[in-house]
Amino acid sequence: MKKIVAYLTIFVILSVVNSEKCDGIYVNNKFHRKDILSINIDRPYQLSYDKHRHRVYFSYNIGKEEEDRFNIAYIEKGNTAHKIKDNIENGFAIAIDNKNYKIYFGGSLGIYEESLKKENETKKIIEGFNVWDMFIKEKLHFINYPQQRLYKCENEELGVKAVRQRHIHEKIYQYAIDGDENSYITNRTGLYMIKNGTSDRIFIKGINNFRCIEVDNNGVVYFCGQHGIYVINKEDYTLEKIAEIRNIFGLTFDHENNFIYSNPHEIVKLLAGDCK
Repeated sequence: MKKIVAYLTIFVILSVVNSEKCDGIYVNNKFHRKDILSINIDRPYQLSYDKHRHRVYFSYNIGKEEEDRFNIAYIEKGNTAHKIKDNIENGFAIAIDNKNYKIYFGGSLGIYEESLKKENETKKIIEGFNVWDMFIKEKLHFINYPQQRLYKCENEELGVKAVRQRHIHEKIYQYAIDGDENSYITNRTGLYMIKNGTSDRIFIKGINNFRCIEVDNNGVVYFCGQHGIYVINKEDYTLEKIAEIRNIFGLTFDHENNFIYSNPHEIVKLLAGDCK
């Protein structure tokens, strides 16, 4: 009888250890352990990764009750507490140009630029736009609010000029360009792909509401719905879910191409490993 009790005790202990070790998410059918980077944040959106200082930037809600107001903040490697960028009015959008050591912040009064090498030397480069979303591919692109139109930033002699991209004639919510120079837009009817060198929209079948579009370090584009991460099957232009994540808000990739995502209160890194 004592042996049976002892075996049961060992089994229970091993089961508890195993369940804790196996707390993670499967991505492409491979187990990934969850590494919690930060907690107690109200709806972190717009994740972006600084590969030089190993910081995760994001925007989050600071409004009370039904009011939506946002701040931009970041967390540093090894520190779960976040630091606030308090010089961006209603800061919501973030884009990092790791190649050229620049970071951009979009708020209700325009776009600000800062060097990744010089802390807090922030300058406004675009005025008169309430910025909804931003994306960098050679040049900075942004979507304004509430018009939801796409602009590209062009450097001119007198400064930076926002040029409306009229080939994207519809109102859009997100915009991205993959490693093959194909463009992607989302609007009220869903997700569309525009192949490089064409203007034709290819409708991508699947879900039609998205929280974000992100491109990894290899140029692969990922799409976040409310409860999962998707990629495109380019044979039949359908979305394939590669990870089931409830209430996902944002996505980015670190310098090693690890997934970093957010839910309503946390920022989490996924690390590939075994579940034994």
